[in-house]
Amino acid sequence: MKKFLVIFIVIALAFIFVGTVAAAPDDELYVLIAPHIGIQYWQVHKAGFEAAAKELGVQTEFTGVMGDSIEDQAKITEQIIAKNPAGVLIGPLSAEPLTPAINRVIEAGIPVITVDTDAENSKRLCYIGTDGYAAGQLAADIMADLLNKEGKVGISNLLGFATCEERANGFRDRIKEMYPNMSVAAEVDDKADEENATKVNTQMLIANDDLKGIFGVNAVSAIGMGAAVKSLDKVGKVMIVAFDPMPQTLQLIADGVVQATMVQRTFAMSYYGLKLLYDYNHGSLELVKGWDVPAAQKIGINTLPNRIDTGIMVVTKDNYKFFEEK
Repeated sequence: MKKFLVIFIVIALAFIFVGTVAAAPDDELYVLIAPHIGIQYWQVHKAGFEAAAKELGVQTEFTGVMGDSIEDQAKITEQIIAKNPAGVLIGPLSAEPLTPAINRVIEAGIPVITVDTDAENSKRLCYIGTDGYAAGQLAADIMADLLNKEGKVGISNLLGFATCEERANGFRDRIKEMYPNMSVAAEVDDKADEENATKVNTQMLIANDDLKGIFGVNAVSAIGMGAAVKSLDKVGKVMIVAFDPMPQTLQLIADGVVQATMVQRTFAMSYYGLKLLYDYNHGSLELVKGWDVPAAQKIGINTLPNRIDTGIMVVTKDNYKFFEEK
């Protein structure tokens, strides 16, 4: 009799426990607002975002701008308020211009996390992504090793996009501070467009025949840099350090055209971003045992970490196969 009583109590407790787990409503919607929505890099963000949503049983919307219109991204961000989503992830094209729109979403009671690019002075709850400045410094160290710490180098940038500017600044400052026999002699705006990147990098190499290396700060830069050095017969004569593991970039590494690329944990940024928004909404993140998390949040206590640096992996000819899509 006691045995059956114990079994009954265990089963009853199990039902009580299951009943107390906060399940996500079927219509709980989370939105990812991307810049340059069409490029593969942000499709990887989308994949991470949707993978987390599938695990949590929530709905998602992936939206953003095709190009680099800050005004359009701000407009989309403010329009999201009308949908009253449970949370928003956003990769701001530029921090300060997007800050008012982010703040309006927060003020409407919708939690916001920035991914890939931060808007540090906004009311966002958390930033998840790469430290762009530190990544640029690392790229400078890699370039210095490739050039035996001597020579003029160029930068293929995406001007006006905060993350890319940070990487370029880190690279430029590191060269100036640590490598007296190196200098950044030229810089172009490739606009994260393959055709334009090829054109401006070719022009930069023609105008600066003594360049020994180029650092490309966005996912498309490597394609243009690679095409430029091939067309000018400078493969192996101009060292290339790129960003992100585009299939074309990995092939250029295999062919010896690109020497290294800096790989971010892109999937993880939006995967964990959605999970943190979910935890924030469901009171899962106790800072003190027994806290009334929703009450703490209502008086302005942020239970999320302020910044999460997802770091950089360096891909070369030795390990590029691990990053190829299967």
